[in-house]
Amino acid sequence: MKIDTNENPGFQFKRFALLGMSGLGKTFISRNLFKRDNWSHYSVDYEIGKLLFKNKHKHLLTGFDIDNLTHLSNFLGKPGSSTLGGIPFSEYVSRQRLHRDAEIEATLKACSLVEKSPELSHFVCDTSGSICELVNPTDKDDIVLKSLSKNFLIVCLEAPDYIYQVLIDRFLAKPKPMYYEENFLNSLWQTFKSSSSNTDDNINPDDFMIFGFKALIERRKTIFDRISKNWGITLNFEDLREVKTAANLIEAIQSKIESEIENQKCQ
Repeated sequence: MKIDTNENPGFQFKRFALLGMSGLGKTFISRNLFKRDNWSHYSVDYEIGKLLFKNKHKHLLTGFDIDNLTHLSNFLGKPGSSTLGGIPFSEYVSRQRLHRDAEIEATLKACSLVEKSPELSHFVCDTSGSICELVNPTDKDDIVLKSLSKNFLIVCLEAPDYIYQVLIDRFLAKPKPMYYEENFLNSLWQTFKSSSSNTDDNINPDDFMIFGFKALIERRKTIFDRISKNWGITLNFEDLREVKTAANLIEAIQSKIESEIENQKCQ
């Protein structure tokens, strides 16, 4: 995407939306900016939890904060055998739908905060790793991406393949609940059941989550790449390793934009 730093409100007012898979450093960078440079940190995952944990799930708000989002994973659960801690697949899908609606609402809320205060600056929107499952990066009228790009500079975080393998290894050691686009989830569930010849209540929840995560990580890499090309910029892992302060992040972003402008001139 062609970006003019003189015309892009997100860059001018230092409002950045960080996108990328869980584990690539979105929250780490955001917390550094909050603690060291007094930036505003808007955590979409935290806002999702606040929306979901109303009424009968209000007890999950206890101990839930930006630095401890465990209850959000616990709410989603894992499908499979109840004796192994799983929940029925139908219930899992129901919770996935609630998460989807809450994530869209929470993401758009960040945009509405800016629209109410257009001069708002030094603001980082730490999006959920599943945002790529909610959007169509090839649709110029996609409501979430259009709103984000209007109010923030979208910065997608990427990493070399060995880092994604690290994420897989971490997941293998401790599988956790994840959000999936519903059609993709149904396809994965049917494929896994067919390959294992198990009924729903005989499926090991962790085995399914590991199977799903490996497929999910490839899918999300592709979608985030399309988002960065059509809606923002990309910062790679090597760039991110040097980001300790707001000044580091701004420098990395400016350097990336200038590099892309030079590349476009050469084409």
